Amino acid sequence: MFTPTIRAIRKGFPDAQIALLGRENPAAVLSPNPWCDEIIINDGNIGGVIKALREKSFDLAVLGPNSFRSALIIRLAGVKRRLGYVRDARGWLLTDKIVPPKDKSGRFAIKPAIDYYLTLAEYLGCPADDKRMELGISPSDDQFAQTLFDKANIHEDRPIVLINPGASYGPAKMYPADRFARVADLLIERRQAQIILNAAPAERPIASAVQRVMRYPVSINLAEENNSLGLLKAMVARSDLMITNDTGPRHFAAALGVPVVTIFGPTNPAWTDIYFEYERIVRVNVPCGPCQMKRCPLPAGDEYHQCMRKITPEMVVSAAEELLDAPKSTNTSLMCKQRNDGRA
Repeated sequence: MFTPTIRAIRKGFPDAQIALLGRENPAAVLSPNPWCDEIIINDGNIGGVIKALREKSFDLAVLGPNSFRSALIIRLAGVKRRLGYVRDARGWLLTDKIVPPKDKSGRFAIKPAIDYYLTLAEYLGCPADDKRMELGISPSDDQFAQTLFDKANIHEDRPIVLINPGASYGPAKMYPADRFARVADLLIERRQAQIILNAAPAERPIASAVQRVMRYPVSINLAEENNSLGLLKAMVARSDLMITNDTGPRHFAAALGVPVVTIFGPTNPAWTDIYFEYERIVRVNVPCGPCQMKRCPLPAGDEYHQCMRKITPEMVVSAAEELLDAPKSTNTSLMCKQRNDGRA
């Protein structure tokens, strides 16, 4: 969701030397991209990161994270201008400060993350009217995805549906494994869909649970492969549809122009509006939600995790079929061209 901001800053500073500083996983998501000249990995060694930044003599730092730690690192690195939101008691570390909006009760007002970040670019006078997310795919990851597709004998004349049943945020965000399995089985029965199950290393048991309950075989289970964020991007780009919880891969789909069904439970979609016409959000209103909790706080019983359990597989499949029947996204064609593999 930060990519529109990076793109806007590049347009505003076309001749600047631009670097991204981030942890390994965010760096992997944002690599490759055409807007920055290098990516500096924050490996947790604060002294090493500060030294690396000092050697670069940066003139301006734009802070996406709201943390005190991120602002402190930039300040100790001697960056002249430090732009960010006044959050986490770090205002004194910034030279250019943006006060986040609040509602009448004094709480932070709901503002989609894409707009929240783009305000940073607007402050610098950069063009910030383009809210499209974008992601790049490396040739090696693209080739690995093709190898897996060839091995699984994937047919392009049948829908390729990637299902993402995990969520690093916490179990409250996760649609039950048996219901994901039912969704997959229904799409196989009705659409002859070819199912890909995604799994981060820590989510392999979740993907395996979905596969175990399914009545039909999956085409590819990434829990059984050497999965990575780069490979996931390549697999998403080759899919016709993603079905996911409210988690990171949802944004991969939109950034790659792939239609996506997102199942929302305890979280409020307004915080993460991605402005993508080929997304369908499936959720139900419940008295206790959206609670934003990582785990359902209610005791076992009819009301426990009702924000997810009241969503039927048929509701999810209906949204999926609507997208499968919709005209293809024009952004999909754009990303296929960027991938240079000839698949349209």
